[in-house]
Amino acid sequence: MGENKITESRPYGQPIPEVTRVEEIFAPLPRSFRVLLGVKMKKFLWVIDCISIFIGKAVSYLMLAVVFIITYEVIARYVFKSPTQWANEAMGMACALVYIMAGAWALQSDKHMKLELVYSKFSERGRAVLDVATFGFFALYIVMLLWSTSKFSLESILLLETSSSSWNPPVYPIKSGLAIGTALILIQGIAKFIRDIHLLVKGEKI
Repeated sequence: MGENKITESRPYGQPIPEVTRVEEIFAPLPRSFRVLLGVKMKKFLWVIDCISIFIGKAVSYLMLAVVFIITYEVIARYVFKSPTQWANEAMGMACALVYIMAGAWALQSDKHMKLELVYSKFSERGRAVLDVATFGFFALYIVMLLWSTSKFSLESILLLETSSSSWNPPVYPIKSGLAIGTALILIQGIAKFIRDIHLLVKGEKI
């Protein structure tokens, strides 16, 4: 006699049910643990957002300094015929810091330039699919940029590098800022990727 087997009763021809939702994988875990995991994730993403917003808003005030520098240089050059040696260089450094250090804030608030003609035609879920599909390209580019800026900033710090111009300001703080800003963009990009995955899996934002 063969061994008795217990089979699941279901209508003839109906396929064996499969796990179709990711949360079913974690169903065996205690509910309290799953709730704690969700709360911790929300708090983690909230902290990342707060850091990006705070640093982005802080460095944005450098644009006021840029406006002042430009105004001062124009008056000094064309009114008093006495151009400065530092204005153009200082303006370039300030703009570089604002550009990279505020990048994470722009990503968090979805202000980066996109192909809106195509992107805007998709639903929120469709846009999440596109963002998830292209995340690998984003991560590859930012990781390579982070590696190069970190390498250059470390070398600059060890050498106490200056610009070698007539003004000759130190440039290692600027290069360090570029590396930090790139790291912030990568972290914020990972946070967005987590949110997109959550939207696709559960159909709701986190």
